[in-house]
Amino acid sequence: MSFAAYRVPMLHAALLEAVARGVAVDFVLESPTESQGRVSFDPLQAVGDELLRHATVWTWPLEERERDARGRHGSLHAKCALADRRRLFVSSANLTADALALNMELGVVIEGGRLPGEVAEHFEALMRHGVLGVIAGA
Repeated sequence: MSFAAYRVPMLHAALLEAVARGVAVDFVLESPTESQGRVSFDPLQAVGDELLRHATVWTWPLEERERDARGRHGSLHAKCALADRRRLFVSSANLTADALALNMELGVVIEGGRLPGEVAEHFEALMRHGVLGVIAGA
């Protein structure tokens, strides 16, 4: 899950290797349409055609977002990665080359315990109830 995702060839290659091993990959990404221009890079371009054949890309539809008294809507601003319901990485970093190699970012990896599974269940519920919607999928 990331607000911005683009130009991370090392991560892209690792994900292609993972899908070749049979790993299911889901992305939850902000989109230019749903963010109404807060991000400008198309997340489907970032994922790439080859990975899109094996992954599902989700976003937070505009109509599912709360609005404040002035009519402003929220952003999909969370950044995390979840693996096997056992490992959770929560970070300030977007999935961009600068975030992973240049910026000062902070994150934490949680292995085991209840939290990774609870986060997985939360995302699954958001998907199941339409709070997150598929924009592309295998």
